Amino acid sequence: MKTNEISILVTICTRGRPILLDSCLASVIAQEKAPDTRFEIAVIENNAELTCEAQLRRHSEASGIPIHAVLEPELGIPFARNRCGRTAAEMGFDYALYIDDDEVAHKDWLKTFVAAARTYDADVLYGRVIPIYPEGTPGWMITPDINKRATGTRLTKAEGHNTLVKTSVFRPEGLGLGFDTSMRFTGGSDTDFFARVHRAGGTIIWVGEALVDETVPANRMTLKWQLHRTFRVAINIAVQHEKMRGRSKAVLRALVKGTGRLLGGLAQLPLAAVTLVAPETGKRLGFKALKQIASALGSFAYPFGTRPQPYKQVDGG
Repeated sequence: MKTNEISILVTICTRGRPILLDSCLASVIAQEKAPDTRFEIAVIENNAELTCEAQLRRHSEASGIPIHAVLEPELGIPFARNRCGRTAAEMGFDYALYIDDDEVAHKDWLKTFVAAARTYDADVLYGRVIPIYPEGTPGWMITPDINKRATGTRLTKAEGHNTLVKTSVFRPEGLGLGFDTSMRFTGGSDTDFFARVHRAGGTIIWVGEALVDETVPANRMTLKWQLHRTFRVAINIAVQHEKMRGRSKAVLRALVKGTGRLLGGLAQLPLAAVTLVAPETGKRLGFKALKQIASALGSFAYPFGTRPQPYKQVDGG
């Protein structure tokens, strides 16, 4: 290896979504070359047995890029993401680059991350995810995609679906951290993990030009799914605060926050009456109010041990 060479293992977690995995792999293989960079791919299949080997072999033989099939039999997103980081560390790579199997990387994605890695002394570089909504998604349900941060902004947390992470974060002689496996099906293990990286002294930097497109399954663009997601995110945030400050403080915070959101949501709900003269605006306002109320209900449910587990099932297979 050259002394100034950066080595990256692109890691893709997958389970039961071969069509999406095909598109993801094709986008990674098609990346523009980055100078003084060695990269390989590892697909971590979160399953009882490997089923993707023939698919990976086909892509590897056509591209000439080494693609490794890695089995993680313990079901759950944090188990798979831990396997990504540990595999990259064990194979001697400098970085693990996370991308989900329902995402497609833009052509200069890898090159952009490499340039950022050479520019910033960061443990984590966090890229931007652009949601691709299914046809027929109501406009009032879509959050405008705006890049609100300048590249180079320091963050206190990130998400796991478009991040370049130094393998020293996982190594025992480094930060020695991993995703919390008690959150195997609840969601939120990625924001919890990166918040702990920050608290351990790790640096997280935003890279707004490192872009991937994310396919949003149609079943997620319903009012019921969206409100339930808001409900469980409030619970997951309370769980993270419990880890940081203890249960009593987390419960108090959840009740205070929940009360504020409930009152705010109820106050905003009448604004949805504007639907009579401006249907799209009224629905957007009503949706925003209902999300506030759903978040409040999640905060109130947290002290009673409610822990939804939406990721027991696979979307978009």
